[in-house]
Amino acid sequence: MRKTERHQMKRDELVTAIEKGSFYVEHHARRIGMLAVGLVVLAAGVFAVRVWWTAREEKASFLLGQIILTYRAPVTTSLDALQPSTSGSRTFSTGEEKDREIVKLADEILTRYGSSGFAPKALYYKGLALSELKNTGEAGQALQDLLAKYPGDFLAPLARYQLARLKESQGNPSEALIQYQALAEDAQGFFPKEEGLMGVARCQEALGLKSEALKTYRKVVSDFPDSDYQFEAKEKVEELS
Repeated sequence: MRKTERHQMKRDELVTAIEKGSFYVEHHARRIGMLAVGLVVLAAGVFAVRVWWTAREEKASFLLGQIILTYRAPVTTSLDALQPSTSGSRTFSTGEEKDREIVKLADEILTRYGSSGFAPKALYYKGLALSELKNTGEAGQALQDLLAKYPGDFLAPLARYQLARLKESQGNPSEALIQYQALAEDAQGFFPKEEGLMGVARCQEALGLKSEALKTYRKVVSDFPDSDYQFEAKEKVEELS
């Protein structure tokens, strides 16, 4: 077969393929058109959902920013200091007023944006504020919710510590001990293990477990020589020995 004939056959095959494609498009134009419209609608839907989700995240982020600003805001009785500053930061006349504002903002995040990544932060600050308001039941629930729903969040160890302190202050060393032990045994966490151990030892003392408490204090002395708790731990070792 000549070279020119082979090229001609390839061109004929190409023309045939194009003709078949054109024939298919002509006889399935409606179906193709509907498919194209469907793809456009799908793309528009995905874009709309992304825009909606981004807007939600931005609103939740703004509310969390307000919580942090409120948490850091000073409490003052000076009339001049209570005037709004040019930076937009707020001041409060009482700690109760400030803590109630934190709870209100946190509840807004949890109610409207509970599925966002800002929910665990809202629970943490809500727990802190409720603790200050002496609403220990709801404070403990907020902190427990954070630990149950978001155990991997970076605030989880701090929430566990606050929960342990709350239980300890309520005169419930057995429940506080569980939380302190979890902190002391957390190999992955950033929370200072010696602080968890000091909590464990205090709770063991409160439960009358003197020998166990002595072992725990000695562990702090031996394993954490540069810790700020060295002096306190050594005193406890001497006291319990």
